[in-house]
Amino acid sequence: MIKTGSKLYYALAGLSFLAAILYAGFTGDHKLGMDTLLGPITFGWKGYVGEHVGYSVLMSAAFVSLTIAILLSAVRDADPERAAKVLELPAAPPAAVPVSVNYWPVIGAFSVGCMALGLAVGPVLFVIGVIGVVASLVEWTVRAWSDRATGDAELNRSLRSALLGPFELPIGGLLILGGIVLGMSRILLALPSAGSIAVFGAVPAMILAVGALVALRPKLSQSFIAAAIVVGALALLVGGTIAAVVGERDHDTHPAEQTGSAPITLVVEVGN
Repeated sequence: MIKTGSKLYYALAGLSFLAAILYAGFTGDHKLGMDTLLGPITFGWKGYVGEHVGYSVLMSAAFVSLTIAILLSAVRDADPERAAKVLELPAAPPAAVPVSVNYWPVIGAFSVGCMALGLAVGPVLFVIGVIGVVASLVEWTVRAWSDRATGDAELNRSLRSALLGPFELPIGGLLILGGIVLGMSRILLALPSAGSIAVFGAVPAMILAVGALVALRPKLSQSFIAAAIVVGALALLVGGTIAAVVGERDHDTHPAEQTGSAPITLVVEVGN
């Protein structure tokens, strides 16, 4: 029996395949005929294919959806009754529920925003976004695995820390500090002198205040901490982007003293 998840991806595969055929047929300059149908089906071996990029994207979506649908059909959408029969249990064990907040979806969304802005602003921001997306995918995957590795939440946390702990602190700290320094430098260089001084004093004071609040109240709501991180990251991203677009301010320069050489008179005597 085909479950709901399998039906969804089978439908996506069929619609994507049909859309690829129609797109390939109507975006070409050739006449509509049998070659218009055979071209997309045979991937251009027999017949014609119109615009290749859109056709490739739609056909790739069809194959990915079909692969996921077959996989879900094989495991019966992870049906608990089916799993209990395979494990020879009277009933399926209860699912493990995550006990802590996962911030990596927020970081991933922030990184995608950096990539989009980097396409318009500059390559540095785009590279930071790519690194953030890769890190989010790895961390999110390990987090999803560790939350359900065993029935003991403390053991799951230990497994995750043992796997990613040696990499998170040095690499994460370096990337975070690099992003803050880059964003703040763009903002300070774009603001007037008085504004740069004010921002340079206000931002560290705000960071110190939030850190002190978290230290004094260890049981502070995780939602508040996540909201503070999101607001700070968005402010840094928006401010750095606007500053990069505006450019650096004109620095006061002192004109060099005008120096010149005394006129020289050259006398040439021609004698007999």
